[in-house]
Amino acid sequence: MKLQSKIFHRPCIWLFMMVLSLLYGGKGNLCFAEGSGDWGTATNRRSWLWVPEHRTSSTGNGHYITRGYMMMPSSATDYNPEHRLFVYVKSGETVYWGFRKVRSFYFSSSSWYTYYNNDDDIRVRWYYDGSDEGFFPNGTSGGERSLIDDHQYNAHANGGLQGRPANATAAANGPNEIIGSGGYDAYSFTNNTGADRAFWVEISSSNGNPLTDGLPISFWDITVANSADEVQPGRVYSKYWSIISDLPESAGVANDKALHDDFGFYVPVDDTFEGGGSEYFVKHARFSSSNSGFVNFFANQDGPRNDQDSHVDNRKSIQGTSSNYQYPLFINDPDHEFWPTTEVPTASMNITYEERVPSGSGGHAWVDIDISLPGIVDVLIDLDGNGVYDDGVDIVLSESYDAPGEYQVYWDGKDANGNVIVSGSTIEVFAAVIFSPVHFPVYDMEQSLGITITNVRPGSIEDNAIYWDDSLIPRDEESGFVDLDDDGDVSAISNVLNVTGEAGTSHIWYADGDNGFSQNNTINTWAASYYAEVNEEDGYRYLTFQGNVLDDEDGLEDNLVSGSPTLASGLYALIVDESNLVVASAPVLVDGTYTIDRVPDGVYKVILSTEDAMEGETSPVPSLPENWENSGEQLGTGVGENLKGQDGVIEAFDLNNTSVVNANFGLRVTAVLPVIWGEWKVDFLKDERSSSIKWTVSKEWESSHYEIERSVDGIEEFEKVGEVDAVGWADESIHYEFMDEHLPISGSLLYYRVKQVDLDGKFSYSELRSLKIPGISARSRFWEVYPNPITGNELSVVAKGIDFGTNEHLRFRLLGVSSVSSYVDVLGEEMLSIALKGLLADMGNGFYLLEIQWDNKKEILKLIKR
Repeated sequence: MKLQSKIFHRPCIWLFMMVLSLLYGGKGNLCFAEGSGDWGTATNRRSWLWVPEHRTSSTGNGHYITRGYMMMPSSATDYNPEHRLFVYVKSGETVYWGFRKVRSFYFSSSSWYTYYNNDDDIRVRWYYDGSDEGFFPNGTSGGERSLIDDHQYNAHANGGLQGRPANATAAANGPNEIIGSGGYDAYSFTNNTGADRAFWVEISSSNGNPLTDGLPISFWDITVANSADEVQPGRVYSKYWSIISDLPESAGVANDKALHDDFGFYVPVDDTFEGGGSEYFVKHARFSSSNSGFVNFFANQDGPRNDQDSHVDNRKSIQGTSSNYQYPLFINDPDHEFWPTTEVPTASMNITYEERVPSGSGGHAWVDIDISLPGIVDVLIDLDGNGVYDDGVDIVLSESYDAPGEYQVYWDGKDANGNVIVSGSTIEVFAAVIFSPVHFPVYDMEQSLGITITNVRPGSIEDNAIYWDDSLIPRDEESGFVDLDDDGDVSAISNVLNVTGEAGTSHIWYADGDNGFSQNNTINTWAASYYAEVNEEDGYRYLTFQGNVLDDEDGLEDNLVSGSPTLASGLYALIVDESNLVVASAPVLVDGTYTIDRVPDGVYKVILSTEDAMEGETSPVPSLPENWENSGEQLGTGVGENLKGQDGVIEAFDLNNTSVVNANFGLRVTAVLPVIWGEWKVDFLKDERSSSIKWTVSKEWESSHYEIERSVDGIEEFEKVGEVDAVGWADESIHYEFMDEHLPISGSLLYYRVKQVDLDGKFSYSELRSLKIPGISARSRFWEVYPNPITGNELSVVAKGIDFGTNEHLRFRLLGVSSVSSYVDVLGEEMLSIALKGLLADMGNGFYLLEIQWDNKKEILKLIKR
């Protein structure tokens, strides 16, 4: 609910404003400010900004060398303008602001800390770069840096003052100039530069010099409002946040000075992932209740480093500091006007196992990937099947792709020690595609009670799977680890490596002081800008069992199963183990072939049956369609080789880590056929876009009718596309014909067969015939349909440049992916629109082609119904 409340209170809700205006007696558009209140207002919790100390002779923990330059004046030694705290302001908008400094505070139950002459004033100045209207201006002096606001004031005394919120609630409520009362009296400036641009703040001693002892800021606000006093959130950002909290006191327990529950940052990532895009993914990273002491937060596309040879090394957590900042970190969801939402990307992945060549040398696997944006693919080969990475056992494969396209990640079928993994081994393969990961390196945060990264947009608001690689960081009792005060406490809690992802709050480590796993280290956590995943859990099976079912009259006579693909339909080949349980199965296709993939090692038999069964179920008995019988089974293609009999069973065989081909079954017809088939053929008629099916029988006896069946692109499922009445009884040749006018839109290979049905319901089949048909291309020159896509009842078809009268004869039909409507005749384009609307009302959503005929002309248009 915290996430939802943060979303819905910005922008202000009108009804909510009206109620609060009555309560406060002020202006009717009360909004929360943008600043410390976004993280929480709990009295003792610490989510404080830290202005680093500027002492060149020291490298203390709060020093600018390790903590950066956020809010330091540009005169600081080796100043880096990339660390600035910015606010983006449209021309004519006003910025209200206030900062409250902490005079002194009790740190880690040890001693009081006092910073910057605790009773001295601070100086706050706002600048802009007149030559740069971008999000990150770099001007540091002269004409590149213009002052727009400058105030020296007491930021530390009790109570409120202009520019000094009295407490956390006042800072969270915002400027009194907007809400009337209940907030604080703000300083302000208006962007009168004539352009939308970024401004930055610099805080110094009263004389303008950098602070030699640093400065903690407890409560603060930077609110942007337009001329109507409407708050514009999502405008405050920095690439390198410097924060101070308190150190942990007990391992795994948040003290009352830990970061607030809502502490975190929003990060926009442009859809090119290189800074050149104009639309964005947005993530929200939260570090709730963690204890940090001094800590730095930043985000990027690489990890703590960007100078290694591979993305795998770049993303590893490292000992020491990192300054690989790249993306801006916002207090709120970045303003959609300047950081608009991108489209949801697409990805598809498929894991394939296969026997290696030559046979008998084990298997291998690969993941086929198709991605619409640049991305990283991580594949975990979990060889012990426990769902997590185990060093020295499992394999992690990772590839980075800089462009959209189709790719493949390959595994050689061996474990971490180079041993071949045999088919049937209990392993899992997990593959995840990460569209440009967003990395959140955190420097020197002693204790993490869980990091949550939430997808904000595009797509659903949900916690993402997060990943990490801490393999370079010393863990408890290892060399380089900074021991906890209580030797019984454990610091490194999470697994060393997680590339399978863990949704929700995770990546946890403990400390009980200025020590532990993360002490002076940069710990990295990442999530995908967007991601997809596939997991293969049913074991490592790469062997293949292939064969044919043939019409073979004399298999037992010539000791060879051979012939043409069977006309029998509805058959399955099933592999059965020694306990008579089904291991795997596959249908027999229209070309008589079957292929059973992913078979483990073992001793099996194969049966041919009209019944299928799931893996682990008791095997059905061998069975065939009516009027068919077995004429032989054979394992191999040589005469007499492995002839197995004629009971529909290929008896026990041992795969022995090797695939099988040519496991063949022979069938033949047993019944006396009611017709004698003669010549038959199929032809494609281009002008009519129809199939002409013609067949001849030289004899009929008690024949009822003929059913024409069609299969598309060789799938095993035939569908009835038409029916022709039979003569019934005849001793002479009879010719039949049928036109199939409802052909698929796309180019396809069609298979036809004719089913002859007796008066008593018995039937037989002709041989198969195939026919290649071209696809239809949609051409639009004279007609237009709008709206398109079609989402409601509104629909018009209009002619472009043609004047059709109300009596003009038009004909049209709709062609779907798998069906075609009958032709509809209408008069005039108005009736065409009405008739088309009625026809579409009875059809499902999807892609259609509209064919319109008039005056010996024809045009085809694309339609999408949603």
